[in-house]
Amino acid sequence: MRYLIRLALLPAGAVIAQPTVTSTPSEAAQSMCRDSSSAILSSHTPADKAGDACNKHTLGAPEPVFETRPGGYRMTAEVRGGAVPGPTPGPTPHPSPDPAPSPAEVPLSFNDPVYANVTSGTTNIALPPDSSRTDLSIIENSGDPTITCLGSCNLTRVRIQSREGVRCKSGSINLTWVYIEATGVENDHADGLQCYAPGSTGTVTVKNSTFKMAGVTTAGYWSADDWRGSHVLENVLFEGGTFGLRIPATGGSSVSLKNVYFVRGSFLYGAFRFDVVNGQRINIAQWENVRWASWQGDRLVLGNLIPRPRL
Repeated sequence: MRYLIRLALLPAGAVIAQPTVTSTPSEAAQSMCRDSSSAILSSHTPADKAGDACNKHTLGAPEPVFETRPGGYRMTAEVRGGAVPGPTPGPTPHPSPDPAPSPAEVPLSFNDPVYANVTSGTTNIALPPDSSRTDLSIIENSGDPTITCLGSCNLTRVRIQSREGVRCKSGSINLTWVYIEATGVENDHADGLQCYAPGSTGTVTVKNSTFKMAGVTTAGYWSADDWRGSHVLENVLFEGGTFGLRIPATGGSSVSLKNVYFVRGSFLYGAFRFDVVNGQRINIAQWENVRWASWQGDRLVLGNLIPRPRL
C-alpha cells in the first residue's frame, strides 16, 4: 500500500514541478531590455547609457519625418532610424497628438504637377480691371513686370520665369497656386510681386504660392510708396532675394500671415522686414504658423517657428 501511494505522488509532483510560463511581447521586450542592460553594465557601461540604448533600440517607436516633395504637393511621411517594429497584439492605445507642422501646401518648383495643363506664353501682359487668368505659363526676359493687374484681378495656377513678376495697382487682387521665379540682372530690382501706385488701395490675397528670387533683387513680395492696401498671405513659401517679404509702414495698412515659410539661409539680409517710417510700422493683424524651412535634396522640410516681430 505504501508503494502504491508513492507511485501516485510521483506523477503529481512531476506536474507541479514543470509549470508553463507565458509572457506578452511587451514583457518579453522588457526582459530583453533588462538582460541587455545587465550585460552592458557588467562591462562597465554607465546605467543611463544602457537604459538609453534600450529605449532607442528595443522599446522605442520610430520618429515620423514630415516632408513635401516637388513630385506631388501633398504630405508624405517616412520613418527615420532602424526597422519598423511589427504589429503588437492586443488593443492599440490612442496615439498622442502629432506635434509636427502641417504640410507646405505650395508649388515646389516651376514644374510642379499643379501646372500640368498650363498654356505657355513668352510675352508680358497687362490685365484690365476685373480680369482672370487660369492655367497660364509665361517665360520672358523683358525686365518689365510679366503680369500687371491694372485693377482687380484673379490669377490661378499661373507660373512665371522672368526678371520681374507681378505688379499690383489697386482693387481686389487674388493669387492662388502661383509660382514666381524672378532673376534680376544689372540694374534690376527684381520683385516677385510689387504693389506700386501711390495713393491707391486694395487687398492683395496670396494663397498656396511660391516666390523664388535670384540675382539682383529687392524682395519676393514688396510694397511701398504710399500704397494703402492690406496684404493677406496663407500657405506661401519665400526663397532667396535681399528679403523674402518687405512691407514698410508706407506700404499698407495691415499684413496677415498664416502658414508662411522662409527658406533659412537663402536671403541676403533677412527673411522679412517691416520698416518703421516716422515712428509707425504696418499692423501685423495675424502671425500664425510662420516657420523656417529647408531643402534636403528635393524635399522641403518645415522647421522651427519664427517668433512674431515685436512692435
